[in-house]
Amino acid sequence: MSAWFALVEGRYEDVVTAARQGQAVAGQSSAQVQLTLQEARGLARIGDRREADKALSCGADILAKFPLPDNPDHHFVFDHAKWVFYAATAYTWLEENDRAEEHALEIIQMHTRPDGTSNAPMRVADAHIDLGIVHARRGDLDAAVEQGMAAFDIERKSLTDLVTRAGDLDRVLRQRYRREALIQEFHERCIMARRALDIRRPELLD
Repeated sequence: MSAWFALVEGRYEDVVTAARQGQAVAGQSSAQVQLTLQEARGLARIGDRREADKALSCGADILAKFPLPDNPDHHFVFDHAKWVFYAATAYTWLEENDRAEEHALEIIQMHTRPDGTSNAPMRVADAHIDLGIVHARRGDLDAAVEQGMAAFDIERKSLTDLVTRAGDLDRVLRQRYRREALIQEFHERCIMARRALDIRRPELLD
């Protein structure tokens, strides 16, 4: 939890420290895999490509030794789907665009029901943000904004992570397409989401 809090608060070196401390006592467990992936995301945020890739591979190797979990939806149980989710964001932050796109598309495919609804809306929303960032870097503004809007259109319980991740895309769009009117609509959605989160935060303390 310390690693997750540090990640949300932008203390990326603390993410790595907390994750490594946790791994030292976790043993062969889902917690060890999750901490390894949190380490990878912290390293990705500070741009340490080699160590982040090493942590991602380590997490995959540990996970491969485990049987399929009976209850993969449990918050502290790690499975392949969660690994893909963590890896997609890490690769996005590392600007490994092809690998980020591959993993983000896999997330959407895994978690989309035949009727188009999602059984993991938070993961799918994040995947759309990852794809939006990839498209923005490749010069496809229309696709980037479309993916960002898709993330906001998914019903989900938590706004905290979405606001943070949408901010990632918003910054990329404003840096690369500052004079394009199309980015303003997405920017306004980000502002609205942040205001909604500020209103809801007191309720989270009850």
